[in-house]
Amino acid sequence: MKIKFLYSLAVILTVVLNKPVFANDSLFYKEVNLIGGYSDRDRWVGKSLELVNSVGFEDYRKFSNDYGDYLTTDLQMRIGYDSMENTEDAWGIQIHNAWLLYKVDYDKKLRLGHFDPAFGLEPQVDTHGTLLQTLAMKDIGFKKDWGIGLEGSLSKFDYKTALQFGSGMSIYRKDQSFLLTTRIGSPSTQNFQYGMSFLYGKVLEYMGIWTWPRERPRSNDAILKKRIGLDTQYIFGPYLFKGELAYGADDHNDVLGYLGEIDYTLPEYQNCKIELQFQSWINELGRGSSDDSTLTLGASYKLNQNTTLRTAFSHDFNMSGQKEEDKFLVQLYFYGL
Repeated sequence: MKIKFLYSLAVILTVVLNKPVFANDSLFYKEVNLIGGYSDRDRWVGKSLELVNSVGFEDYRKFSNDYGDYLTTDLQMRIGYDSMENTEDAWGIQIHNAWLLYKVDYDKKLRLGHFDPAFGLEPQVDTHGTLLQTLAMKDIGFKKDWGIGLEGSLSKFDYKTALQFGSGMSIYRKDQSFLLTTRIGSPSTQNFQYGMSFLYGKVLEYMGIWTWPRERPRSNDAILKKRIGLDTQYIFGPYLFKGELAYGADDHNDVLGYLGEIDYTLPEYQNCKIELQFQSWINELGRGSSDDSTLTLGASYKLNQNTTLRTAFSHDFNMSGQKEEDKFLVQLYFYGL
């Protein structure tokens, strides 16, 4: 699989580099994320899931010829500090987007690199720097993976499909790991969006969040994951409604996850937004205390075009058998040219 992947990359780069380039539109963004808070369980914290104190950048480019844009590239990475780790393991590099998107024809594009699996709500929204997240981390175990994908448009629907390594942040393959995902849904330009997703693969589970130093999996045995998912978004005036449902199996355990969220942008102060989200992930249906259910109330305020201040209060009703937890987080996030 790795040989085929590298061969595909070589073929695409050969085609790309031999095309005459008439325009090169590029954008270089800087990113700073400062986060801190207090948790009943961990006391003072400086992270939320994979979101840690960090600095980084995003380099986004478009290449054109006589027929218009034919290639888009994106590299987004950051250096972070994980306050929950010991000093030796606290620092690391996260590569988020690292892909090229090649236009095969007017309605088909080929994507290669590190990008979102084509499953659920995550590829439809941008949670790179937000406190509120989708089900992706609890469902798949990561938000990005290395591989190849095809995306395009049908008569009434858009589609995405991807074949990836099943290793998340780092390129790693053990126990014949892989991840195959497909999503078919309404165009993202509509106020009411909906989609259906399918997932099948042998996925590796990791302890850490770094691309480098490369994290090693918890076990050499991959988890066989099978999923069907539904997701939706609806814009109604100042409200944005989000919903997500995923059902399937991890090895021999039936699993279920669901999410509901309401975002409200104040009409008189459109820089201010209030968010309410409930999400639950059940690791083994039919077994008590196997769920992780969280209610979160968040607020954000755009200080200017590039800087956002966010706060969130969350209550964990149950975290796979552990006691309930309250957590309060504050984040200052800069992302701009």
